[in-house]
Amino acid sequence: MFDFQTESTPTARKVHKCNECHGHIEPGQKYQLISGSWDGDMGAFKTCMPCLAARTWAIAQPEWGSDGEHLYYFGQLEEDLSYLAPEITSQDGRRFHAYRLQVLMCRRRLAAKTLLKVA
Repeated sequence: MFDFQTESTPTARKVHKCNECHGHIEPGQKYQLISGSWDGDMGAFKTCMPCLAARTWAIAQPEWGSDGEHLYYFGQLEEDLSYLAPEITSQDGRRFHAYRLQVLMCRRRLAAKTLLKVA
């Protein structure tokens, strides 16, 4: 449970790393910044807009299973999507969408790694 937290949507002035996909947040791009204290420990979490949209979509699904105390844990979106997808039993394309969001996260992570190797 959080002691306190603040949420903002700043525009990056330098390259940041998304705490979900570990991809780059480039200068000029908006991102979600949540900072605060959780169980006495200070922290800050940056989330790129594609990961924020994926998280928003995931927690809106009826199959989303939170433990009652936490809606989600920072840095575990890809894992949460992997648990959510098999739970979706309807044939409306939501399962495919959950897997697609995972693939997009992997692509952003790999793109950031490739840029590091080139530089």
